[in-house]
Amino acid sequence: MRSIRVLALSALSSALLALALPNELFPWGNWAFGLIALTPLFVALANTESYREAYVAGAVFGGLAHGLSSYWLWFFKDFRFWTLGSAILAYMFVYGFVAVYLRGAIKRGGLARPFVFALAWVVYEWGKSSGFMGYPWGLVAYSWNTVLPATQIAESTGVYGLSFALALFSATIGDVLCPPPKPLASPADKGAERSPRGRLRSVLPGRPAGKDSRVLAAGQLVVAIVLLAAIYSYGLVALDRPRVERGTVRAVMVQQNVDSWSGTESDNLAISIALARKAIREAGRDPDIVLFSETTLRRPWNRFQRFFAKTPQGDPLAKFIADSGAYLFTGAPEILDYETFEATNSVILIDPEGRQTGTYAKIHPVPFAEAIPFWEYDAFRSFIQDVVGLESGWVMGSERTVFELPTKEAGVVRFSAPICFEDAFAYLCREFVMDGAELLVNLTNDSWSKTDSAEIQHFVAARFRAIELRRTLVRSTNGGVSAVIGPDGRILDSLPLFVSTAKFVEIPVYTGEITPYLAYGDWFAAVLACILVAIALILFIDDSMSGKELA
Repeated sequence: MRSIRVLALSALSSALLALALPNELFPWGNWAFGLIALTPLFVALANTESYREAYVAGAVFGGLAHGLSSYWLWFFKDFRFWTLGSAILAYMFVYGFVAVYLRGAIKRGGLARPFVFALAWVVYEWGKSSGFMGYPWGLVAYSWNTVLPATQIAESTGVYGLSFALALFSATIGDVLCPPPKPLASPADKGAERSPRGRLRSVLPGRPAGKDSRVLAAGQLVVAIVLLAAIYSYGLVALDRPRVERGTVRAVMVQQNVDSWSGTESDNLAISIALARKAIREAGRDPDIVLFSETTLRRPWNRFQRFFAKTPQGDPLAKFIADSGAYLFTGAPEILDYETFEATNSVILIDPEGRQTGTYAKIHPVPFAEAIPFWEYDAFRSFIQDVVGLESGWVMGSERTVFELPTKEAGVVRFSAPICFEDAFAYLCREFVMDGAELLVNLTNDSWSKTDSAEIQHFVAARFRAIELRRTLVRSTNGGVSAVIGPDGRILDSLPLFVSTAKFVEIPVYTGEITPYLAYGDWFAAVLACILVAIALILFIDDSMSGKELA
């Protein structure tokens, strides 16, 4: 019965986390669920009697949390078993080990166990969001994306400061709900925790027994509430901070809302051109730049200008560029080898005379969808091709690009363009700004997902990048969310989801602020990781000195 209760609590926690994040019931997420999403998991792990049981509980939590929140991966071409099924299995495996560590934090953390739990959770979020296999989705902080003052802490700590506060609140609630330790039989030891301790355990004092434990847990809950209040107050001050734009960029965002995996390139391109022409005509002003989405062009511009001079029929792309008098920024492949057709997933900038003035190839591709690890090994390559049905995908880019755009009001504006889910990676967006980008422009094609929650989850992750760096972020997408996000995270302009439309927008350019995050990157998460390592070493040395086994 106890084991069933542990698994039920783990499943409940995964459901709360999925409901806290943007979903089909709560399109922008639910901040209240974000406060308590990890509470059942804390209680479940506190009630496990072995690390094996904790592993199973973590596997249940991880598989359900990922499956419920990212179920839209099922719609990724014909590879649903691999994009969703294999991902669920992978997260069950990983979360099992995370739960083992979290159980150790709860069982051995003593008085500080909610704090150690929150530390471990945030360090895990940082790890899962980094590297080639990184997937910065499902972070608990995203549940509070609509609480704008609270999100402002990201300028200092990145998204992980808010994640820590929410994880700590969940853990303190869990600590209140957990039964206190029983007093030991010996009067001399009354009030002490039963766990073995050596001389170093004074760093992590044990929980008191009986009523004292409840009082202490309530006190820690108050600390968590004060921390959230402090973050909120910090945000109010940050939002009130004056910011002066150095000018604006006139742009046309085009959202064609056509599945680029179906239909012809000519037909899809004709829709984008017609939408752009209509938006320019209705605005009655000339734009500086027209933004098409990722994969709008299916062949390189430089080698196929004669093709684009007559395609689409009736209103060729080359003619549209000349008529608009504006730069065109669009997704297009760059062929590296015409014999093997190795290509990069790129974005290109074309001037009004039809000259390609810049290109950027995606550096951080979607693993297994755009680039496959271990492809150089024959056995693995054969398995992926013959069994899975995937080809090699795109070739990864190797250099960041800062584009230069002449504008009518802001002079030459320098911008960079994280492609597709690259705008969810804080490290990459930070590097673009450090290279001199004054503006971030994201071209995305998420239309294959067919769900509002998938579009909004991507948008929410990208939204934190604008706050971290205090730079405007523009997203021009195939199906959504196409929007202009100000440096404080406010949505300045947007287009409705899954609608074929275009809009003339004015994009403010801000360049004056150097935030702590821009200067030092993920320093906060790194500090938490160091503290976590120190705690682990203390417990290991303590156990060695006491000569006793872990509980």
